[in-house]
Amino acid sequence: MSCDSKSAAEEQYAYILEQRGTMIGTITSVDRLLALLSQTVANADQAASHFDEALTFCRRTGCRPELAWSCCDYADMLRERDGEGDRAKAFTLLDEFLAISSELGMRPLMERVLSRREILRA
Repeated sequence: MSCDSKSAAEEQYAYILEQRGTMIGTITSVDRLLALLSQTVANADQAASHFDEALTFCRRTGCRPELAWSCCDYADMLRERDGEGDRAKAFTLLDEFLAISSELGMRPLMERVLSRREILRA
C-alpha cells in the first residue's frame, strides 16, 4: 500500500470515528467502515474491535443485510490475520452470513460465502 493510500485511510478514519454506532444512510454501518479502514492500514486488532461493534449494532437494529456483509468482511479479516482462534471464529461468521443470505435470497452472497468456506478449509 502506498503512503498516500494509508494516509487517506487514516484521514477518513479520523473523520468518521465520532459517528460510530450509526449508519451511513441505509448503505453501511459506520463501524464496519471503520473496521475496513483499520484493516487497510494493517491494524487488525482495531479492525476486529470495530467489526464486533458493527455486529452488535446490526443485531440490535435488525439490519440483516448489513449484518451479513459485516460477517463476511470480518471473516475475511480473520482469515488474513490468521491468529489463534481466528479460523474457528471466521467459520462461525461465515455460517451466520450464509444463513442470512439464504433467508433473504441473496444468491450472489451465498456463492461468495461458500467459496470463502472452501478457502478456510484448505
